[in-house]
Amino acid sequence: MQRMTPNGFPKSRLALALAVLVPLGVLGDALWIRLAPGSPPWQGLDDSWNDLVGGPADGLRWQLAQLLNRLGGEPGLALLAIAVVALLIARRWRSAVFACAAVAATSIAVDLVKRVGERPRPLDVMVDTGSWAFPSGHAARMAVFVVIVAVVWIPARHLRAWWPVAVFLTVLMMGARTWQHAHWLTDTVGGAAVGWAVAALVWRACTPLLDRERALREAVDAPPAEEPGAGGERLS
Repeated sequence: MQRMTPNGFPKSRLALALAVLVPLGVLGDALWIRLAPGSPPWQGLDDSWNDLVGGPADGLRWQLAQLLNRLGGEPGLALLAIAVVALLIARRWRSAVFACAAVAATSIAVDLVKRVGERPRPLDVMVDTGSWAFPSGHAARMAVFVVIVAVVWIPARHLRAWWPVAVFLTVLMMGARTWQHAHWLTDTVGGAAVGWAVAALVWRACTPLLDRERALREAVDAPPAEEPGAGGERLS
């Protein structure tokens, strides 16, 4: 059985450019919110979406939203800790470093942008929340989670199949946060963008570590070089 190895960062320059520019764009949005509190240019869209979604605090959709709400908090971090321990047991400490660094960097980025924007949450929020609204920390954590999974656990041949699943999970978290009126729609877009971009930047920064891990694990799996038989002839 072939060992699981981390995937390499995309060779496209566009991927790296977007990873750099997207967080800067979200930070610019936060500055706009700070300068025009309560009336950013997309507030009309947020108001319309907030009026459209949400419902009684029961039923399947509410339970799903509650599950995602919890996974975006301490239970989700506990699952991440378990995953990191599993990587360490598998002697994949380089992948564990990447996972921890991606989560830490995303948390720092989200907290920074929140402090810059200081956007209030919707008045009809239906769950307990903390800090400011923009960007969504839950959406950012889901985004960084799906990138970590792609880098560390998904075989390279299955990556194309994983990315649609990753997008679906991220959008599901975005929908859950707006369903409970914990965030404006654009909060979740900003959070997902920060999570994906920062995780990609950490992926790029950890490339030497991950390449080293992949090379070591592939060397272990490589078949031994065949030696000429006793009656074989050596070619000069």
